[in-house]
Amino acid sequence: MTLRNALIGAYTVIAEGALYGTNLVMVPDLYFNSNYVGWTGTFSSYREIFNHNIVNTNEEASRTWTHAYEAINIANTVLSALDIINDPDEKDEIEGRALFIRGIMHFELVRLYGIPFDNTGSNNGLGVPIITQAVKSVSDVNNSVTRNSVAEVYTAVENDLTTAISKLQNSSHLYAAQGMLARVYLQQSKFQQARDMAHAVISSGEFSLASNLEAPFRVKNSSEGVFEIQQTEQSNAGSSNDGLATFYSSYKNITGGNVGRGDLNVSAAYYNSLDDNDKRKTQMIYDGTGQKSGYFSRKWYNYYDNIPVVRLTELYLTRAECNFRLSTNVGDSPLNDINTLRERAGLSPLMTLTLEDILNERDVELAFEGYRLHDYKRTKRSIGAVAWNDPKLVFPIPYREIVVNPNLQQNTGY
Repeated sequence: MTLRNALIGAYTVIAEGALYGTNLVMVPDLYFNSNYVGWTGTFSSYREIFNHNIVNTNEEASRTWTHAYEAINIANTVLSALDIINDPDEKDEIEGRALFIRGIMHFELVRLYGIPFDNTGSNNGLGVPIITQAVKSVSDVNNSVTRNSVAEVYTAVENDLTTAISKLQNSSHLYAAQGMLARVYLQQSKFQQARDMAHAVISSGEFSLASNLEAPFRVKNSSEGVFEIQQTEQSNAGSSNDGLATFYSSYKNITGGNVGRGDLNVSAAYYNSLDDNDKRKTQMIYDGTGQKSGYFSRKWYNYYDNIPVVRLTELYLTRAECNFRLSTNVGDSPLNDINTLRERAGLSPLMTLTLEDILNERDVELAFEGYRLHDYKRTKRSIGAVAWNDPKLVFPIPYREIVVNPNLQQNTGY
């Protein structure tokens, strides 16, 4: 029971505003500000990100780093104590979940703080420290760790997630690990592995696309929610100065009160670029009637809704892209997978398909969910006038971390 409680603590940490509760979703949106979103808030830390003018004391860079490593440390603490569990099935479940958390946190860290993965390069550039030893007391603190290479971090992430999958074969959490591993493979352009992992979740029969586009964001643990951050009125990322709905929402509730700060709006250029028949425009973007006016995403609408981290739609898009690149039809043809999503969105099916069609569908379907920055980096597309590998698109290693540990080399430009 003690280890299960510790795991609950780790899930609580990754649900906070520093991680999936806000930053791991919103920060990539802010980085990708070109004709996509606008920032009208007063928080200077987020404005720096939006303007690509970040300082090494940026609070968001600091708290995301700190909280991610906090979750990793809890996972390491659980893994170090597995011998106290006698039941083999329970032991597998707890080990698998702890490895899952450690793996996805290292993955999120390397994507934000590391040099972008280059599918044609050696990837020997600076990643983040791989931490696998638990810090249980002050004497365990290591102030001399160095940054592992990007390649080493991705290898560690893959190892954690593949081992987690082997341990979670009898767990409903299996699909979360498979879904995240598909994302890890895709970020590295490992198309066959990404395709097969995405197909494993799709073909499991455990999930189905919701007919209502809003349902995955309003209905807790919806039919297409592969991995969701659980939110309640008692436990949530925030409803005042943190949390996704706080920043993305701007409307009046039934009593006439304002919901959300409306700090992050959908740009008019992005809104106008969408097909007028696309339900992702007509149903999932609305006119702000609350604190601020403008266009706003309906995905992050209520304070206490669950936060989908992996949705079935992502896996359809991953399978389609990988099948297309490999000239295969595992599970279904790329054209059918893309048309499945297009038709749900109220659009006519395509007769032929290009890679550009697939990437555009991914951009629209997963808009405002934190994917776009990472997708543009992996496909080497510029973000406005900023190149995909520009140092401005990488977080600084927090200043206070480098003061304590000078072995942590800072990123270029900071």
